[in-house]
Amino acid sequence: MHFRRCTSVLAMPAALLTMGAFVTNAFGADAACRTSPYRSARTRIIAHASGTYFGPPNTVEMMRAAKQAGADILDADVRTTKDGVLVASHDDEIRVDATTTVSIAHTNYADLRRINLGATWVGPNGNHPLANQQVSVPTVDAILRAFPDNTVSLEFKTTGGEATMCNLLRKLGRTKNVYLGSAGDAAIDRFKPLCPEVTTTVTDAMVPIFLKAQADHMPWCAPVPIGQPPLRQGAFLLTKASVDWEHAHGLAVFTWTADDKPTLEQVATLGVDAVYTARPDIARAVFSKRP
Repeated sequence: MHFRRCTSVLAMPAALLTMGAFVTNAFGADAACRTSPYRSARTRIIAHASGTYFGPPNTVEMMRAAKQAGADILDADVRTTKDGVLVASHDDEIRVDATTTVSIAHTNYADLRRINLGATWVGPNGNHPLANQQVSVPTVDAILRAFPDNTVSLEFKTTGGEATMCNLLRKLGRTKNVYLGSAGDAAIDRFKPLCPEVTTTVTDAMVPIFLKAQADHMPWCAPVPIGQPPLRQGAFLLTKASVDWEHAHGLAVFTWTADDKPTLEQVATLGVDAVYTARPDIARAVFSKRP
């Protein structure tokens, strides 16, 4: 798994997993690490999978709603259709109706886009408020064109679309305000040599080195600028001290996930640079009260 989503981290007080390839850095004991360009004086709000509270996740319509509610960064999961189109979806299986699903990997995009995600989406009240509104599985191209000025987080859920992604980001001029991760390291290990100019985040392979440096107080600087540690597993995992350590070693901390006011209020005290949330509206209300 990609650590941003679901791994056991009870023994990792500041573990950072996501994507990229580790490059050994030799720094003297007193050498300062370069400050991550993704550091932020205020906690930025990332609409997790487009802000899942507002409607079908990973859709352009819901990204617009999330942005209006206060999101700074938009987030989408990436899969590849049978005919090689990059689309936004967390799962391979897409529900057509109460009894039917289709596989993205085995469906051409022309057929996939006809499916109405609004018809099967269940709202917060248990109803289907978007049943009569056509909400389609979007292409990554459509997302990037719809939000040309937004920083966008993209996460590969499978391998196979790395070259297509690199070409798309270059064609659209989006190599500087998109960052990439993957479910496991394979896709990013394939993507990074193709597109070295695009930011990727901490990979699973970096974790043992990261943990040893932390535990043994060894000189170490992050070879990538973004770490995405989980906020908690049961109890809170991150602390102000662990966030400060990561900052000092060249990382911006983008944590996940916090959706309720009490949790977001705790997040606001940690000094993280960004938080993934399904409720950018609540996050905006909380963070707006901070100095």
